[in-house]
Amino acid sequence: MTSSAPLSHKQEAQKLSADGLVELYTIRLKNLPVIFRFKNNDEVTWRGLKFEGMACKLTGDNRSADGEESRPVIQIMNPLGVFNSAAVKGQLDLASVTRQRVRVDHIKNNVNISEQRMWYVGRIRELISGQSITFELRNMTEGANFQIPVRQFAPPEFPMVTL
Repeated sequence: MTSSAPLSHKQEAQKLSADGLVELYTIRLKNLPVIFRFKNNDEVTWRGLKFEGMACKLTGDNRSADGEESRPVIQIMNPLGVFNSAAVKGQLDLASVTRQRVRVDHIKNNVNISEQRMWYVGRIRELISGQSITFELRNMTEGANFQIPVRQFAPPEFPMVTL
């Protein structure tokens, strides 16, 4: 069987790993001006921000039709105990975690287009000093202190409403 597909398409189809999307992660501590930026595998610079190459894996990020949010888990390599001090001091509690999915060609051409998802650290599930740290993530709208902003329909802005 012969194929008229270009050679570059054939080579791309036979790669062992798909490299169409890159996941970039940012962890911002809640009460300190500390930001960790990383991605799986090698280091990359996008929009002037440097994302360090660190082994990481996000699992359990599911969305259901009934609106129930999952609680994904992210496991991150913890070289030289980078996260140890912050974890012991409780500084990682309620830290925000942002995942941006960016196409490889957008990173190469520095195009500011990405799919973004945000969570906060619900709890530290596991900390192995010098090896890895595992966070259970929660939806930003989940928690006891979260309130949805409301709109008040009152006169004079809404003259049809009476009190």
